Amino acid sequence: MIRNFTLLVVALFFLMVFLIIQDQRSIPTRNLLIFYTSNLHAQLNPFSSDTMEGQTSKVGGIAFIRAFIDDFVRRFRMNQCLPILLDTGDSLFGSPEASLTMGEAPFDLMEKSDYDAMAIGNMEFEFGMDVLRKFALSNRIPLLACNYRDLKAPLGNTFLPSKLIEREGFKIGVVGLGHADLARNTRLENVVQIEITDMKTSVQKAAVDLRTRGAEVVVLLSHHPGFSDSRKDLAELFPEVDVIIGDLISQPTSSILGRPVVCQTPRARGAELGIVRIPYIGGEWSFKKAFRSVVTVDAGSIHPNPDLLSEIQKVESRVDNLLEEVIAFSQGDFKRSFNSESTMGNLITDTMRKVTGSQIAFQNSGSIKSTFLEGPISLRDLYEVLPFENNIVSMNLFGWQIENMVEDGLSARGSFLQSSGIQCTYCSLNPPGFRVIQIGVNDEPLEAENSYRVAVTDFMLQNSFSWPELAQGRDIAIHGMLRESLKQHFTDLGTISPFLSQTGSQTNSFEQRFIDIQSEDETLRKQALLIELASISENVLHSPGIESGYGKLIAEILRADTDSDFSLVPHNFLSPGTEPLKVVSPMRILSDMKEYVPVQIVEIPGVTFKKVLEYSLVASEGGVLCFAGLSIELKDGKLNQIFPWEGDFDPTRTYKVAIPGNFPVSGAGTHKWYDISNFKRKTVSSDLRRLFINGIRRRQGKVEIRRAIY
Repeated sequence: MIRNFTLLVVALFFLMVFLIIQDQRSIPTRNLLIFYTSNLHAQLNPFSSDTMEGQTSKVGGIAFIRAFIDDFVRRFRMNQCLPILLDTGDSLFGSPEASLTMGEAPFDLMEKSDYDAMAIGNMEFEFGMDVLRKFALSNRIPLLACNYRDLKAPLGNTFLPSKLIEREGFKIGVVGLGHADLARNTRLENVVQIEITDMKTSVQKAAVDLRTRGAEVVVLLSHHPGFSDSRKDLAELFPEVDVIIGDLISQPTSSILGRPVVCQTPRARGAELGIVRIPYIGGEWSFKKAFRSVVTVDAGSIHPNPDLLSEIQKVESRVDNLLEEVIAFSQGDFKRSFNSESTMGNLITDTMRKVTGSQIAFQNSGSIKSTFLEGPISLRDLYEVLPFENNIVSMNLFGWQIENMVEDGLSARGSFLQSSGIQCTYCSLNPPGFRVIQIGVNDEPLEAENSYRVAVTDFMLQNSFSWPELAQGRDIAIHGMLRESLKQHFTDLGTISPFLSQTGSQTNSFEQRFIDIQSEDETLRKQALLIELASISENVLHSPGIESGYGKLIAEILRADTDSDFSLVPHNFLSPGTEPLKVVSPMRILSDMKEYVPVQIVEIPGVTFKKVLEYSLVASEGGVLCFAGLSIELKDGKLNQIFPWEGDFDPTRTYKVAIPGNFPVSGAGTHKWYDISNFKRKTVSSDLRRLFINGIRRRQGKVEIRRAIY
């Protein structure tokens, strides 16, 4: 009995030792603590929150962010922590202090706040490449973008792909990723010297390099948006990445953690701070036990960092006298929106239309960065609303071009167009590209072939990716800086109101310029899709092969309406089993052409163009090309000669070729295509289907379709 009892005691003793060891192993010996901000927009001081729960409170401010971090780290001394401070970009531009110091003020303060690295945002390019190069090469804060290559630099390495950060013997790697669609998000002139490389390949290369240098944790710091944890391909897309911190990442959809840990984007301008804690347990980093959160930087409950506060006061003293000038008074609170019309958008576009004498004005929603509140409006407020150095330009556009721009704005593919001078009835339930039911200008219907004077910004004019119709504008005139025009107009008015109509009269509520009927009028919604827009003189067949009449008709409209030498349209752009075309309606075109794609022009040497045709002739079924602007002669089933409709074919000449925006590259699908992906493309229309419809209407259904093969 005693022997059994002794054995039991010994067993219990060893069990307790085992449990204690296991318990000790589950206690972190270190904690990686990553703080991060996003879209600071050079906001130096606290500002009034524009959310309902924080309407009366002040949030943000660099000195308050730093103080919050220091206080948090002091409170976290239960286990030693390794703090890191990162930023996802769009931080050096966006405030008057930034504009008046060419970005130096926010950059200097971020350096003094001990930022370890920041991704390069599209707004970092707003001061031009020379200024950005100066910041990048100063080595004060590592500016990261693994997918950007500076073509002017001897080695192209102005921007670092990554940064290896060491904390108490531990190595943490940070890979920076810039916006892959940079040309759509900044002035084209700012980025002509930037080569953008493949996102997946660039991140993997940088991450592997960090691993070989000893990185135990790899963080992807991304300004490219949308890496939400709802995406199931992130582990496959970035196999070496442990943590993703980026732009436009919504609240996590799952509480279950793993690799990669996806972190929510905090609110802009420093209103919130992101925090992710990764414990080091049992000799390894435990991502399944990570903690992630975003917290409000409540300036009312934080004692600011005194050193940073002193530095900010020095900056403020240099610019305050200029910025505190009151230029007008507001009779109410203005609102802004990225996806719909807003009182701020109405105010700005009404002013643009007024100062240019135009009939219509458009402004992209993304350029409006703040709002006006009731009371005095200072020059500082105006800088915060419009931080970009944009000019107003006006031009003549045809009605069909205006309709294309409005349609694209309603498609949710990009920025909604804030507008003045138009009244638009649309249905959001209809397919993208065919949502407009009617557009009115001065109480008259918009006429497709009439010319209208339209005011926009030079940013929009230069951005042919988003608004290709503007590049075709006629009689372009420049009217000076948008911000200065608004300042003068507000000063002249003295008082502004969010409840003014397009004619300038006072109303009792927000004037809607876009009316969405949704399902309220089902008859009108269906009529908009079934209306006959044009008829063709005789049935056009979609027959197999390159002699498809329907395919050649599309190709000819593309060629003629883009003033190209040739055009190429994949035979399978049209749906299989397409019926003969006689009557053109939105519903019919939607049935025949499923994809919403732009029209692009690519410049190809003649020798390459010939190879494109040769490859298409030997491609498997579905890889056939329909074309216009030329005919060909075959010999033994192979291409023998090319006969342009004008002049002789010259292999040494460069030809303009119109193509759909999704024109396949080599190896696309199961078909064999000659790769033209390395040749420069220019977008000339946002929607091939609408260009086709408008082309048929202008020609009243009479289009010559020539033979493809002789």
